[in-house]
Amino acid sequence: MRSIILAFLVVGFSSSAQKIINKTPVNELELNTSLSQYRNDLRLITGDEEIYRNYPNLKENVKKNIANGIREGLYGGYAYDKIDGIPASRTTLFFYKNELYKVRWFFLKSELRNFEEVQSELTQYLKDKFGPGEEQIPELLNVWQTKKRYLQAFSDENEFQIEYRDEKIHRAVEKLK
Repeated sequence: MRSIILAFLVVGFSSSAQKIINKTPVNELELNTSLSQYRNDLRLITGDEEIYRNYPNLKENVKKNIANGIREGLYGGYAYDKIDGIPASRTTLFFYKNELYKVRWFFLKSELRNFEEVQSELTQYLKDKFGPGEEQIPELLNVWQTKKRYLQAFSDENEFQIEYRDEKIHRAVEKLK
């Protein structure tokens, strides 16, 4: 009987901890907000940038995305570029029909003196804020997921990345690609 109660408590805690991501934004950045809210601090990718001139297939993909209502922009402001006070190397915002549906923060090893420490600190910050999540690959991939929101912390040897997204919109966008 004790083990049944304990199992129920663990599952209940894990489930409620996961639902926190539905109510608590990452870095106070609210999904499903208008692109116009970020316009002054955003450099929207058009496909005409130099890198796309060198790679026609990438340019074609960007132009197709734009035609489908998908926009990607590099955030250049100071309000949303940090997680737990640690500035990201790059923050990218993704919009569908002018509505924010996904954010990625990149922390590059080449720009951090203490990459492993930052990775560990940020992962712990997310666990403290959103609960334990699912450790998919120990030390490399942690996931917090509900039907409404998805959050992941991923690391490889060169970068640590946090992605936060609206699952419904993300699925709709993936069908367009």
